[in-house]
Amino acid sequence: MLRKHLYPKIEPTLNKAVGFLAQKKITPNQLTLAGLGISLLAGWAYSGGLFFLGTLLLIGSCLGDLLDGPLARLTGKASRFGAFLDSTVDRYADFFLFGGLAYFFAFEERWGSFFMVWGILLGAFVTSYAKARGENLIPSVSVGVFERPERLIGLGLGTLLPPLLPLCLGILLIGTQVTALQRIFFVRKSLAETQSSSN
Repeated sequence: MLRKHLYPKIEPTLNKAVGFLAQKKITPNQLTLAGLGISLLAGWAYSGGLFFLGTLLLIGSCLGDLLDGPLARLTGKASRFGAFLDSTVDRYADFFLFGGLAYFFAFEERWGSFFMVWGILLGAFVTSYAKARGENLIPSVSVGVFERPERLIGLGLGTLLPPLLPLCLGILLIGTQVTALQRIFFVRKSLAETQSSSN
């Protein structure tokens, strides 16, 4: 949802940045993998309670995620494998980020927050799987209130302002589960409509 409304507003700025990256001969897949590496570092920072550093690294990883697609289009290197790699890497990055945070809460014996983080991860993975599997059945499953950009913004806000972290985690927990259910019911409704129209 956020990507659809915000992306067109920042696209001119992104295009300037990808022009510079193209001049440096950086490929989209290199940018994707660099973002993954930064996510791993952010997860490490979160696991040690270094929330401010983790947030800075999170922003860096998000920039890589924002720029790899425009870079691929600008350089003519857009491919189905590149899109597949980007989506797959996002799942690893989510685990590094939220897994690092879960480790911190387990070490601190803050079990309520620990289980909330794992609930967010569960919702994030089901949300992603519902889209991937659903789009084998219908053209598009891009619905839901909490897609990946919203999750990362919520995480970044909570770790930048730790007093808000429990609230942000609660919102993320509910939002990811709602989004997963939205996609499940959307696929169910679309398939039912297709079946009824073909009868």
